[in-house]
Amino acid sequence: MSSAPCDLDELGELVLAGDVAALDRMSRCFGERMLAVGRKRCGDEERARDAVQDAMVAAGSHLGDFRGDGSIEGWLIRIVANSCARQHRGRKHDPRLHEALGEDLALPAVDAERALLRRRLDDAIRALDPRDRALVMLADAEGWTAPEIATHVGMTPEAVRTRLSRAHRKLRELLGDLG
Repeated sequence: MSSAPCDLDELGELVLAGDVAALDRMSRCFGERMLAVGRKRCGDEERARDAVQDAMVAAGSHLGDFRGDGSIEGWLIRIVANSCARQHRGRKHDPRLHEALGEDLALPAVDAERALLRRRLDDAIRALDPRDRALVMLADAEGWTAPEIATHVGMTPEAVRTRLSRAHRKLRELLGDLG
């Protein structure tokens, strides 16, 4: 086997074999990407780093669970996103999060407004052309750069940027006063 850290075929073989050497390779290959997703999903650097650390521990504990159906990177990103979600769920009862809200704020009304906004955004995203929707999700939800997206979907980075610009403009039109 070669010793290139990001040889995806070799890395896949290591993971499928349950070889712990895969952890170091995964960290070197996907660490920055995992951290970018963690920052976006968790909200700050410290929680993002915790999520990446949790993901690497979970990946190490569950190397044998990786079936090889999808990409190793996607598997790790899902673990990071799940870790961020667990962090948020664990903090929902933290009284410090609610101190600034004040006593007069009706939380059910805030939840209803958020749900309405989420529905409007979901509807607007669904109204996009499927390819544009995929580009928007990779860029905005997953934090991928134009060159990363271009490599993934077989386009040039310039074409990705152009399509993203048009898709964002369409979303602003669809969202109207929210855009």
